[in-house]
Amino acid sequence: MADHRAEVSTQATYPGRAVVRTIVQVGLPAFIGLLLILPPIIQTVLDGFGRHLPTEVYAYLAGAAVVITAVSATLARVMAVPGVIEWTRTYLPFLTPDKTDAQ
Repeated sequence: MADHRAEVSTQATYPGRAVVRTIVQVGLPAFIGLLLILPPIIQTVLDGFGRHLPTEVYAYLAGAAVVITAVSATLARVMAVPGVIEWTRTYLPFLTPDKTDAQ
């Protein structure tokens, strides 16, 4: 049998970088989508009923963007733990950060 040894992924070596990448990759679209794109769409729908978008909705949408970003960053940090990486190698190999023959 061949001797296979998994290299340490950059995700496990630099978990902080993985978190920052996730914050940027998830946070930017979340804030743009929830604070810049969604309110005008909601207001257009409300205009048909003669209503206005309450100002507190912006706070709720900002809170939702923060929660989405925080949960994603937390999951990225947890997935960078070496024990979790080993578990995914065993049970969910398609989620491992390692290079495989298929890549």
